[in-house]
Amino acid sequence: MWHWRAIAVGGLLLACTASSFAGKPDNVTEAEMALLPRYCPDTFGFKYGDAYTNTSPNAPKWVGMMGKGFWAMHHYCWALINLGRAQKPAVPANLRQATREYAIADMQYVVKNTEPDFIMLPEIYTKIGDVQLSLKHPSEANDAFARARSLKPDYWPAYIGWAEYLRRAGEKARARELVAEGLSYAPQSKTLRSLFTELGGDPATVQPRPASEKPASPNN
Repeated sequence: MWHWRAIAVGGLLLACTASSFAGKPDNVTEAEMALLPRYCPDTFGFKYGDAYTNTSPNAPKWVGMMGKGFWAMHHYCWALINLGRAQKPAVPANLRQATREYAIADMQYVVKNTEPDFIMLPEIYTKIGDVQLSLKHPSEANDAFARARSLKPDYWPAYIGWAEYLRRAGEKARARELVAEGLSYAPQSKTLRSLFTELGGDPATVQPRPASEKPASPNN
């Protein structure tokens, strides 16, 4: 009986601890805020309220850049803080995993509560892909990276994470093909050019194409 009670108590403690890493983070430090994108302090729940109550004086600038989707971006900022906390060496592996899963849920909140053409979605989908890879969910990661590329073909970070995964998996040719696709949309990306060279390609051979043209295959 004591064994099962210990398991139950342990599970409850983990759930309580994990909840402190989920959603809005507590006791956010100035150092953590300094690592966030510049718009985060002006989103809901840090120093300011929403579009109607205690609105940040900088909010109109961000709304002008992002549209009304800005009012969902606090969930992305929360996810970034929690992901940073999960990286600390003292965090147990099971709590780290739970925190990453909670962070994906926060980022999915932004996806579900913004317009399909929301300007921040390529970045958010790319971050989801990175986190899914850290959770060893390659299929979900591939879907996220592909979605980011379909929304903004010249967004070079959306190619890097999946290409690196393919290289580690021994699929060098597929990785090179994907990076070549990225270079065709973002020919000036130093990161893509460097990776393409490492993969045995020559950036000078890649023919540029307009960013308005959609990627040939979202399932690379």
